[in-house]
Amino acid sequence: MLPFPFQPGKMEKRKMEKEKLIALTRAGNRAELARAFKRGELENLGETVRRELCSAAARYGQAGVLKDFFTLYHLHCTEPDAQGRTLLHDAASSGDPATIAFAMDVIGLDPMEGDSAGRTALEEAHAAERPDGYQFLTKRLGFQLEECYRNPVLHGFHPDPSILRVGEDYYLVNSSFVFFPGLPIFHSRDLVNWQLIGHAAENFESCGLAGLPGGFGYWAPDISFYHGKYWVVATLRRDTPPYRLQMITSARDPAGPWAAPRFLPLDGIDPSLFTDGERRYILLNPGAILAEINDAGEVISEPEMIFFGDAKIKPEGPHLLKKDGWYYLFLAEGGTGDGHMETVMRSRNLKGPYEACPFNPILGRKNPRAYIQRSGHGKPVSTPDGRWYMVYLCGRKIDGKTMLGRETAMDPMTWTADGWPMVNGLKGPSCLQMKPYPEMKTQPALAEEWISPRNNPAAFTRMTGTEIIMRCGPDPAEGGACSLLLRRQREACFHQRVHVDLSGCAENSQGGLTGYYDEHSFFLFLGRKKGAGMEITVIEQIGTVRSERKLIELPQWKATFSVIGEGLQRRLICEEAVNRELCCLQTDYLSDEGLQGGKRFTGALYGLAAIGNGEIGFTERN
Repeated sequence: MLPFPFQPGKMEKRKMEKEKLIALTRAGNRAELARAFKRGELENLGETVRRELCSAAARYGQAGVLKDFFTLYHLHCTEPDAQGRTLLHDAASSGDPATIAFAMDVIGLDPMEGDSAGRTALEEAHAAERPDGYQFLTKRLGFQLEECYRNPVLHGFHPDPSILRVGEDYYLVNSSFVFFPGLPIFHSRDLVNWQLIGHAAENFESCGLAGLPGGFGYWAPDISFYHGKYWVVATLRRDTPPYRLQMITSARDPAGPWAAPRFLPLDGIDPSLFTDGERRYILLNPGAILAEINDAGEVISEPEMIFFGDAKIKPEGPHLLKKDGWYYLFLAEGGTGDGHMETVMRSRNLKGPYEACPFNPILGRKNPRAYIQRSGHGKPVSTPDGRWYMVYLCGRKIDGKTMLGRETAMDPMTWTADGWPMVNGLKGPSCLQMKPYPEMKTQPALAEEWISPRNNPAAFTRMTGTEIIMRCGPDPAEGGACSLLLRRQREACFHQRVHVDLSGCAENSQGGLTGYYDEHSFFLFLGRKKGAGMEITVIEQIGTVRSERKLIELPQWKATFSVIGEGLQRRLICEEAVNRELCCLQTDYLSDEGLQGGKRFTGALYGLAAIGNGEIGFTERN
């Protein structure tokens, strides 16, 4: 027994006061909260407590209390929490229409904005036990959850999108850097479901990728249509002079075959083509540099800069659009990281002077904790019935790292009464958006294409039934052509499972699985042929540091390898081992931010690796 009554300290008192206030908030006891305010108990609360009280009012559907907090007590919080959730997320989970209405109409929160996991208030309302909130939201928005699409529309390493409509068909092309086949071409009838149909860089001998470092190669392509042909231009970024060449190719069918590329001796990056009547132009950065070309794609005028940019920070990705007598110049500015944004300028004359949009940037990051980040490098497209959309690059972070690389997203673009374009009502990139076409024009699922750095997969692979036979090649760290067969990682979590057969390779040759970013950032989970068995090792290349660990030995040449990706971690499993999970790697180095220096513009890939001499067999398992 204590010799004197227990006296709580300051910390205990504050905790008790907070718990009392939260209990009053949850119960909707507005009268007692008013008395607490008069006693001074709602003054000088820390930001965390303010957020907790406002969140409690919203979460328990106490619209009256929430209104009092904002209106009478100066107790408000409009910033998202550490998980990117806003008060509208909390209000939607309550299912109370009055609370949802206050969060939308007075606080001004967006029901289509996602938290750091991509979950929106519309989805919270749909999952709530009380259906009134969802019914209120869908009536206000004019559509149901099932009528929405989710960004990004192309997951994983699909940066720098350029889009084109011909009739009712939409075509899109992305950067591919040193990976081959290069410059993937996609087709869609509804702007959401995309099917890979070909590659504009489809001939390895003529495409110029051999020997280039990671992050170089084909940058920021553009697709257009002119006189019955589809045209693609892109920068070939090299590591020796001339450092930047503009590749141009054409095809009668966007699925190919594409003509042998020609390389224009124009410096700059991010080319696009613009047709004005019967005259054609090529644009390049920095800002917007304009040169005229002829029907064959040959440059016939001196390049001249028509505008540098509004933000004046790394202006690139120029696209021109002519509409209603105006020339609209779209630019990506702010760099391709978190400060990325899209700006627009206009002029009555092609060569200016251009005036900047008063709403710039028309697209950019608003919520630093939101699911969709680093939005910009956009290009607009119109539908046959006169609506407008913009495709643009974006990034989704995993534990603060952009592991999936720069992806392709899309949002509606509207025009003000005085003729300025705005993307998604200037609210920044969306997670959910109403489908452009209510009835999705379905196509086959997006193909899981195999690509290889600086090499043609057909040169070292062949199929025999369900088995992929790969001829062994050099170590990927050497930076040349190697035997890696890769796919883009599309989500934070994935599972790859492959049966490996070393019977056909030479002693000390190795085969297995890999996680790859570039020649400076990868891991190899391999079986090495040793006599009548195999030695299983894991190799990590992180910048200039290379480590190798022996994990286990098996008395045979065949084994089933698995990699389970969970965020930034990779669990390595061998099914024939007594302890199946052999180790777990922390693979931050597979992200854009994983290393300092270099050109880290791609994204994480996973796939198969064969190193040494001879051939190795791989059979994918479900």
